[in-house]
Amino acid sequence: MTRRTPTPVTTTLWTLIIIGLATLQFPGILFYHDVTEPRILGMPFIYGFNLVIWFAICVVLFIAYKVRWGRPRPDELDGEPDGNGNRDAGEGESHR
Repeated sequence: MTRRTPTPVTTTLWTLIIIGLATLQFPGILFYHDVTEPRILGMPFIYGFNLVIWFAICVVLFIAYKVRWGRPRPDELDGEPDGNGNRDAGEGESHR
């Protein structure tokens, strides 16, 4: 198996996901747990902040899905395509 160099899209998506998850786990948010102000979207800060970050992570994951992140590129697949656009697995490999 050859090692591939990550594309700029892959690097960007990984960076955004890691930053988003690290932001959700940031302990500094607990300074606001008994405070009703500031409010985000009409909710106390801790709830609004988590909602906004989860929404942002969902958007990043949806973009990753749409750009087929993590799937092999067509030029990296082995075998010949059949009539349905599927590629034949090499000998000794099973279809899933």
